[in-house]
This record gives sequence, C-alpha cells and structure tokens, in this order.
Amino acid sequence: MLPHQMAPAVIFYLIISAMELLAGVVANGYIVALNCIDWVKSRKLTSYDKIITSLAFSRFCLQVVVSSDNFLSKLYPDFFYMNETSSPYTVTWMFINQVSLCFASCLSVFYCVKIASVNQALFNWLKLRLSKLVPWLLLGSVLYCLVTTVAFTLFSYSYCISSHNSTDCLSRNVTISDNNTFLIHGIGSISPIILFIASSALLIISLWRHIRKMNLNSDLNPSFRNPTMDAHVRALKSVVSFFILYNIYYMALTLSIGSLAYVSDELRITVCTIIVAAYPSLHSIVLILGNPKLKLASARILHSANC
Repeated sequence: MLPHQMAPAVIFYLIISAMELLAGVVANGYIVALNCIDWVKSRKLTSYDKIITSLAFSRFCLQVVVSSDNFLSKLYPDFFYMNETSSPYTVTWMFINQVSLCFASCLSVFYCVKIASVNQALFNWLKLRLSKLVPWLLLGSVLYCLVTTVAFTLFSYSYCISSHNSTDCLSRNVTISDNNTFLIHGIGSISPIILFIASSALLIISLWRHIRKMNLNSDLNPSFRNPTMDAHVRALKSVVSFFILYNIYYMALTLSIGSLAYVSDELRITVCTIIVAAYPSLHSIVLILGNPKLKLASARILHSANC
C-alpha cells in the first residue's frame, strides 16, 4: 500500500532516482537511436559503434530495472513479498547487470587493442582481426552471462530444496535469493572485472608513455606539433574516467548486496543504490562527450530545440 505520508528523506531519494532514470533513459536511448538510424541509412556499423550500441542498450535496460526497484522499495515496500516476484526480479537484474559489465569490459579491450602501443604478436593479430571478432565477442559475453545466471539460479533452488522441502522454498524465495545474490554477483563478475582492469591499466600506461614522449619532442623542437596529441589526451581522460566510474559502480554494487555489520543497512543500501543507479547514465554521458559523432549530433539537437 502506498504510504500516505512520506519522510522528506524518502521524497529526496525518489527525486534523485527520477533524475537518474531520466538521464539514463535519454543518454542511452540517444546512443542506441542514433546508431540504429545510421545503420538503417548505411547498412553498416563500425566495431566501436556495435560495442557502444550494445552497451547502451544493456544500460538502458539496467537503468529501468534498477530505478524500478528504487521506486518500488520506497513506494511499495512489500511489493516483492506480496507478489512473490523477488526471485524473478533478482534473476533478471543479475543477467542484465552481468551483460552490462561484460560489454563494458569489451569496450575497454577494444580501446586497448586499437590505441595501446604494444609490440607483441598477439596485439598485432588482434588489431588485424578485431572487426571480425567484435560480434563474436559480444555474443560470447551474452552467452557467458546467460550460463552463469542460469547455473547459479539452479544452484540456489537446489540448495534450498536440499535444506527444506519444495513448499518451504517457494515460501522463502525472497530469503534464498538474498543469501545467494552476493555469491552470484561475485563469481559471475570475476572474469569481466579482471579483463577490464588489465586492459584499462595497460591502455592508461601506454597512453601516458606516448603523451610524455610527444611532450618531450615538443620541448626539444618548439615547432613540432603532433596533430594526434589532443586526440590521445582526450582518449586518456575518457579511459581514466571510465576506469574510475566502473570501479566505483562495482564497489557500490558489491556493498549494496554484501553484509557490513558496522554500517547501517538502510543507510548503506540507500547510498549504494543511488551510486549504482547513477552509473548507467554517467558513463554514457562521458561516451557522448568523447565521441565526435555523438557530440555533434547532440549539439545539433540542442540547437534545434532552442530555436
């Protein structure tokens, strides 16, 4: 039942959640729509556009799922318990979240292979075949997330049935889901997290060395001006911001479903869910600002709206 009176803190929380939902839907929907329009016109998409379109779509779905949970948890606290929908919701969130994490790791790997200056046979091989590997990389990410989600969902129910009878499992589905969510999240995220951190660290080091080398050439020869200097600086800023946002999101997500005895559950969950809901929109905005095509198109839209 909807509460007749809500505390100011709850109202503030709902306003923040509404702003995050609006930003996430607009930013991610804009990326998906623009690239789909380009695909319809030209019948092709670059490897980068394929990755960010897939990432934006997964984050669009993630934003809707997370924001819906934020609203329902405050407006209808007993919704999941009354309708016995906690387990289906947890499975849905788990799959979409894992897909979003894997697609973000794919983007980091793409940046690393395309930009990093590494004289290794594997990197040279990947650079030559990356455009053909991207669709399979995205498909493999979805299959990986599907397998992990199904496997640990079956594990949760088999564990419940071994401990209780089937009737108890159905009546306790909320508790069982909560007890296994942390395990599912942690194990399922190990591979994309390691891949993301390794590729991001390698790219940041490579870009930093390259920028220092170009600065040294500029100091030795004042007339020297490399036109790619600004592009590398923008790439470094984008990757660093991506790295920071990604890790803040993962830590907040882990804290929101983990157990910390020294932190109030209500305070911990409230702060972490706000951070988690902000990530799908914040990084998409970073992608838009760092992509000339997306940035130019958004500027045209804003200009037309102001006219």
